Amino acid sequence: MADVQQVNASNGTAVDVLAPSLRVGAICGCAGFLIGGTSGILKGTTPFLFATASAIQTFALGTTYWTCRSAFLQSRFAIGQSPRDCTKASTVAGGVSGGIIGLVTRGRRNLLPGMLVWSLLGCTGQLAYNRFSTADQKQPTEGFWTRLAKQSWTPVKFMTNEEYAEVLRERVLKLDAEIAVLDDKISELKSEEATASGSDTAASSGP
Repeated sequence: MADVQQVNASNGTAVDVLAPSLRVGAICGCAGFLIGGTSGILKGTTPFLFATASAIQTFALGTTYWTCRSAFLQSRFAIGQSPRDCTKASTVAGGVSGGIIGLVTRGRRNLLPGMLVWSLLGCTGQLAYNRFSTADQKQPTEGFWTRLAKQSWTPVKFMTNEEYAEVLRERVLKLDAEIAVLDDKISELKSEEATASGSDTAASSGP
């Protein structure tokens, strides 16, 4: 039973690694086909052969790179993968895939140059991705109306919840003051009316 569970787990891991690798390889192959075809047209030779050869190489490179990277991350850093761990995995995967493709397509003399170049590319690309992803996480996205209200040329002012609550409190205090003034005026009018009515009563009751 334990052996069956181990086999199922290994099969699931292989599928988790290979499926994304094939997708990455397909994307790289399409890009390589377009680049190779364009290069063949510019050189005036057979563009289809250039495109096909470039597509095969880029497909193999992308698939090998992502397979090595995913396998390295799952074997060494299965839990809690940090940006530094991803950089290590991308560097190793770039060196392995670049060395293999260089060896297969161009011979043993291109093994070390391919490893060196693609290691640097993998490391540099991962570092750039880490930097941009960290910057996006530190800067929360704002809505369109929020950005518009923060512009100096718009008549609308952006206010936080605390600022809006303070404005409401000031308006309530102002209304309370105006109501108090009106109450005082009403009291004065009532007292004046009472005084006037008292004077009229006294005058009418006189000799």
